[in-house]
Amino acid sequence: MHSVLVVTTPASDLSLLTQAERREAIGVTDSSQDVKLAALDLRLAAAIVTECGIAIGAGAEPTLHQETITETFRQVDVAELVLSRRHEIEVTSLVEDGVALTVDASFIVHPESGIATRLCDDRPRRWCAAKVVVVYKAGFVTVPGDLKMAAMDFMRLAWAEKKRDPSLKSEVVDIPDVRRVERGYWVGSVPGQSNEGAVPDIVAGQLTRFRNMMVA
Repeated sequence: MHSVLVVTTPASDLSLLTQAERREAIGVTDSSQDVKLAALDLRLAAAIVTECGIAIGAGAEPTLHQETITETFRQVDVAELVLSRRHEIEVTSLVEDGVALTVDASFIVHPESGIATRLCDDRPRRWCAAKVVVVYKAGFVTVPGDLKMAAMDFMRLAWAEKKRDPSLKSEVVDIPDVRRVERGYWVGSVPGQSNEGAVPDIVAGQLTRFRNMMVA
């Protein structure tokens, strides 16, 4: 089985934080950094989406915000149908081999996991079809607090890191005669960072709920 994902109604905003939250994250109260923070918010949101493995669909950049998706599955023979996007799932239509199915009567969908179960006489059965087309909404209308917290922590770290080189291991400045500077750098992974991705461990650890499951 394979599926094709098309974003039919993209999210209008890909950022995760409000202007006030961005300012709070870095500890400013005026508008002097607003433009830079808005751009940084988009970059960090994209890194979080990558870290979480959000499925990429034709027509728009991946996001955790709500979008309307059309997903087409072919050669279907599975116990459960797993939609490629998750969170606050709302199915608009599901057509199996040209026949429109009715939610609750012919199938049910778990709104958080995006797992769809086929029903027959109110009992689960396998999905067996040449083609299944699902139109559904997925993603958050309002960014949840734990995702905002992760995004704010990420912004705080990224902003602070602008002033230093994260690969710098040590620095010795010898003033007396003239000026001598010795720098040592970490080779390979920076200590405290177990993965090679853009998202620091302290932030990645807060994203467990938002990670997409891998289905063979």
